[in-house]
Amino acid sequence: MTESGTATFTNPADYQTGIGDANVSLVLTARGDFKARLTWLKLRHLHVLRGHENVARIAYVSLLPGRAFASLPMRSDAPPIWSGMELKPGDVIFHSIGERAHQWTKGASQWGLVSLPPGQLAAYGRALTEQELTAPPLGRLLRPSSTAVANLRRLLSSACRVAETKPEIIAEQEAARGLEQELIHALVICLTANDAHRGLTATSCGNHGPLRGRIDSACCPTDEHGRALRRRRCAAADVAGMLRRVLGHEPQPVSSAATTEPGTCGPAASRSHDGKCREDC
Repeated sequence: MTESGTATFTNPADYQTGIGDANVSLVLTARGDFKARLTWLKLRHLHVLRGHENVARIAYVSLLPGRAFASLPMRSDAPPIWSGMELKPGDVIFHSIGERAHQWTKGASQWGLVSLPPGQLAAYGRALTEQELTAPPLGRLLRPSSTAVANLRRLLSSACRVAETKPEIIAEQEAARGLEQELIHALVICLTANDAHRGLTATSCGNHGPLRGRIDSACCPTDEHGRALRRRRCAAADVAGMLRRVLGHEPQPVSSAATTEPGTCGPAASRSHDGKCREDC
């Protein structure tokens, strides 16, 4: 079941509690009134969390052990320091299972955290790289291509904006499945960059056409989610473009905008009287 939402906080203790996929302890290192915002999105397998904070702080983070996590700064002008290493714009951290670490920000910051069950991450890794993708024994700093990171950041930002402003879109089953495919594809590309994970086949970020075709088999053949993805290829057709259209404040209603993107199965398409849209899909 898809869940999404957003909340603002002025109490650091409440903010810590709101970060559900990790245990976090904050120490503020700058003066000023604390203000933060969390946006969350829980799809079938993928969880997305984005945080905005207005003051510098040190955080002790303990990730929950049941999922494989990756994190990245969502702003390029204020990268944090992670376990003593100052991140550069475009860096991605591939965390170990149940990792514990310190993170220090020097001022206002924005960050993104994504996670999958380890088995699902391995399955998608096999589909996209022909080898299993597993969390490293120690958290690892990755530097994928700027194109790959920009694509992941753009998809995360678009998905979170929709969760904040148009949550009814994500509640649509087809849109949620297509969005999850796009996000997982972008994540795997970043986690299997040339210097990402020793022993995995490097993936060029310049041509992803063949990979998009293999993502349908990422889940085990007996997995109902995998079968649904294969039956509904159109659900993943340029989901990011659909989100941009919806967020563009166009006069069309949301359901209409969702069906005007080529190849997209929106709620209006599924209710078409003549069945033409469904037949085309």
